Amino acid sequence: MTWLHDLHRRRRAGDRGAALVEMILFTPLLVMIAIGILEYGLAWRDSITVAGASRAGARVGSNAGNDRLADYNTLLAVQAAIASIPSARVNLVVIYKANSSNGDPTDARCTAGTAVANVCNVYTGSQLASMTAANFSGTSGSTCSSSSWDAPWCPLGRQSQQSIGADYLGIWVSISHPYVTRIFPGNGLTITDKAVMRLEPRV
Repeated sequence: MTWLHDLHRRRRAGDRGAALVEMILFTPLLVMIAIGILEYGLAWRDSITVAGASRAGARVGSNAGNDRLADYNTLLAVQAAIASIPSARVNLVVIYKANSSNGDPTDARCTAGTAVANVCNVYTGSQLASMTAANFSGTSGSTCSSSSWDAPWCPLGRQSQQSIGADYLGIWVSISHPYVTRIFPGNGLTITDKAVMRLEPRV
């Protein structure tokens, strides 16, 4: 029976060798899957944060109507909702006039970073971090002074009268999401979201 014992011993040694080869082959795949799950989870978390920030801003902006500090209070709401993301990663916050309840800005320059008269105001992450109410003060008649950050689409000119039809106000937020592991090509993702609400009507 010695030959049978030797046969079992050689088979066990072969099984250990096969298991080692399988581990070498599949470990990189399992590591990549784990990294992918980590990166996807972190990006999803940031996406949820951005979505919440855009909706928080839209709610405040809708309620503010054509108040002189409408943009300032809207940005405060966005800032509070997006506090878990460093301001250096915030690309743009755009407050814009939309054509419908789910519309984008009527001018593509808005989301490209250029404020457009009577269409949108564009704010950077550094502005979001350093703003004060003084940046939004100053009026000349029914328009904002040229030095005010919200001068292009001045809140005073927004339509909130129920009889005429209130404007739709949109909030578009863009952030940079860097890869944590740097395994994947590129530096990361750009995550954007928007929310649109009608200005609360005034009789």
